[in-house]
Amino acid sequence: MGILARWLSGVIAAVAVGAIFTLPGNAAEKLDGYWMDSNGEVILDIRRCGRARCGNVAWLRKPRGPDGGPLRDFRNTDPKLRRRFVCGMRVVNNFKKQSDGNWGDGTVYIPDHGMTVSGYAQILGSNRVKVTGYFLLPIFGSSEVWTRVRGQVPTCAEQAEMIKTGRWIEDLSVWRAKRSASQDKKTAPPVAAR
Repeated sequence: MGILARWLSGVIAAVAVGAIFTLPGNAAEKLDGYWMDSNGEVILDIRRCGRARCGNVAWLRKPRGPDGGPLRDFRNTDPKLRRRFVCGMRVVNNFKKQSDGNWGDGTVYIPDHGMTVSGYAQILGSNRVKVTGYFLLPIFGSSEVWTRVRGQVPTCAEQAEMIKTGRWIEDLSVWRAKRSASQDKKTAPPVAAR
């Protein structure tokens, strides 16, 4: 085999291996799932939305609004949207896989402030991701490290029912234990992965 043929076969092999490790399915495994913010205030459920990734609020440590009911998007600048519930709301939109293995070109809606910022997520490992939200340029933003949550979290409907009946539990492990006991299942409580 000549030098050109060996070089060409090496290039083809490198491209093939690179393609295998950058397929959306392989890359997605690192970002898809439940993620808790650095303060333990919210858990997002990150999933596929078309070719990108989006995230919905899956759990809130403080799920009650000023009226005592489930928290609504009352700070939204659009009065028509102020009655929608925060739990279940899509807040991460259209994060796309970048050539460096991270996710970007998306937006993050921040219900606490009723505003949307640009955002990206840098994968730090299988259980940690650095999330950055910013205006105009990343230098004008802020970041925090989120931790993967293993196990199931209460659904938004279950949380709303707990609030309505005065049985809200902030501690996910307590909720999980009570739910498992009522369903006669013995599974580990959801915990932030380390």
